Amino acid sequence: MRGLAIAALLLPLAIWSGSAMAEPPSAPEPVTIDRVCDLIETNALRHGVPRAFLARLIWKESRFDADAVSPAGAEGIAQFMPGTAKLRGLADPFDVERAIAASAEYLAELKAGFGNLGLAAAAYNAGENRVTRWLASGGFLPLETEDYVLDIMGEPADNFTDVAYAGTVHPLDKDKSFSEACRQLPVLQAATIAMASINIKPWGVQVAGNFRRAAAIKQWQRQKARFPALLRDYDPVVSRVRTPIGRRGVYAVRIGVDARADADIICQKLRGAGGAHCLKQNVTDSVDAPAGMAMDRCSGLGDGWRGSAWRHGRN
Repeated sequence: MRGLAIAALLLPLAIWSGSAMAEPPSAPEPVTIDRVCDLIETNALRHGVPRAFLARLIWKESRFDADAVSPAGAEGIAQFMPGTAKLRGLADPFDVERAIAASAEYLAELKAGFGNLGLAAAAYNAGENRVTRWLASGGFLPLETEDYVLDIMGEPADNFTDVAYAGTVHPLDKDKSFSEACRQLPVLQAATIAMASINIKPWGVQVAGNFRRAAAIKQWQRQKARFPALLRDYDPVVSRVRTPIGRRGVYAVRIGVDARADADIICQKLRGAGGAHCLKQNVTDSVDAPAGMAMDRCSGLGDGWRGSAWRHGRN
């Protein structure tokens, strides 16, 4: 009995001692822009990928948001699809440190496999098989991928079909160090649209268009200034639209909506206020004009834009 009593007295002490010695769980390191830029720089150098290229790609993917989830299901700061993350050995796409490392490693492999960074970016976005088929059979990449490469590399994906062509990775800001410029990406790249936020709408009102991207954006800015009450709540998407005018197509600025009726309402308001518009269904396939598509003609956009766009003819 005496032994049991001593044991009973010692047990709480043992429990207390064990608790005192146990390490409390460490809080995860906060995801700051400083940390993200440091991880980008470290992993870019480790895997032989240009720092500015990796920074632009990660920014384009998620706006440096570690918790980003796209409408298609891509996850984390580097926007890995679950299947790709599993193939890459990335257990948690929301782990910023591991995700950026996996992204840099994957991009280095894509560059080695396809021959240049332009095709590596295209494959990161559209998938390796899609880019391989495009190179072998011709045709077109998805418009989303063409815009993706243009935002990151500053030139069209078509330029990189010659694998000997490397293109030029420009610094984030020629007057600043990478470290400083990376931390200012929210200002430098404010006009780009994160892939994680793109939820393609079936219908859209086209409010500007031009053969030159910069001119199309300026047209949108003029339209927005002209009709602030009507357009201030919309975030447009800039994409390259193919037309019979030429293979390169034009850059279109569109406001996405869910239904034809919503697009009609905006069009009527714009028309009533003296604005120009095109009604267009977003096309995500790689062909110019799928079956069932009809031509819509608009006017008044000017600056070399002849107003041809595709819309769905069955609705």
